[in-house]
Amino acid sequence: MYFDMSDKSYTEAEVERWAKCGCTVMLAGGIGSTEEHWSKAERFLDKAQEYGMKLIFDCGAGSYYGCNESNVAQREEAFRKVYERFKGHPALYGFHAGDEPSTTDGLEGTVLALGLQRRVAPELDPYINLAGSTWKMDGKFNGLTFTQWMKRLKDEANCRVVCFDNYAQTINDGGRTDYFRIIKNMVEAAEAAGLECWETPLCSAHIAYKSMDEYGIMWQITTSAALGIKGITWFRFYDRQIAPNYHASPIDEYGNTTLTYERMMRCHRRFNDQFGELLMRLKRKESWMLGFQRMSYPMFGENSHPLIKDIKSFERMVISTFEDENGTEYLCLVNAELEQHTTVQVTYDREKCRLTELILNGTIEGRYRSGGNISLYPGQMAIYRIDRR
Repeated sequence: MYFDMSDKSYTEAEVERWAKCGCTVMLAGGIGSTEEHWSKAERFLDKAQEYGMKLIFDCGAGSYYGCNESNVAQREEAFRKVYERFKGHPALYGFHAGDEPSTTDGLEGTVLALGLQRRVAPELDPYINLAGSTWKMDGKFNGLTFTQWMKRLKDEANCRVVCFDNYAQTINDGGRTDYFRIIKNMVEAAEAAGLECWETPLCSAHIAYKSMDEYGIMWQITTSAALGIKGITWFRFYDRQIAPNYHASPIDEYGNTTLTYERMMRCHRRFNDQFGELLMRLKRKESWMLGFQRMSYPMFGENSHPLIKDIKSFERMVISTFEDENGTEYLCLVNAELEQHTTVQVTYDREKCRLTELILNGTIEGRYRSGGNISLYPGQMAIYRIDRR
């Protein structure tokens, strides 16, 4: 969020627009440095509480920028002063810890910054956004692998959530291959480290990155969720006059909502209504591709699952299995095309299980008969519970 509480045109009225758009956690900008600014930030929190939202603030002191062993104690005390002012507010999610650390010092500072935030505010989650290329930054983790460095975030910093950028899907089909490869490497490292993984996809066009239509926005949400992403923070919600190459954001540089805003609003609400609560209770087990391998996930075949014998689709698919706390398994299907509708047929072992479609977060159930047609528009998701006999 490129606003600060010192900006007099930036008011808590924005919270209503975020809520209307279906956002549940929002980066709300810098809190400033005076009591006047902090009181304004508190009004943002109060408004967010009215809508059942949570906010992330940038306070500077809790970031990785310049953080090292020689100053981490002083930075912790500076962060504590901010925390004491806002602690206990039910709408506070956490504080920003920085964006895209890409050097050895920056990555080391990230561990320190997240650690100081968690020591001072153990009930909050600091927000760190990694570059999508972090998984291949060999040689920058002080002799560790990327997964080992992520484990440091868990063990040394007591971190619970990590986020990363992912934009190339808006360029071309080759960019979509990179998109899936990034998700696979980032999510699998986070899962191995015991971290929840969030993602920052794109809703603002710039340079070679084009704007996405409604199918494209939903596609980014559903493919990410199917592959283990637990939260999305979009880049970027507002256009600004100082950056004229950026365009087609949900809110333009004049403060007007755009077609992107309306598209995102429907996509957020549809996804939250259908799958948001359900997927937060599930843990990803395995993921596959169908139709095109994307140099990342394996292809689904006849030996991929003991009960699901075959999945046929006219177009490309993302397929995953999930599991709940009771060990019940779920099958997730996503049409991985941005333009083409697809028809899917799932064949399962009818002597050992049956599939139950879950609609509206499982409040409505429907029987799926083996081999029947499933119709999915571009980016559409469907989830089935695997009921073992």
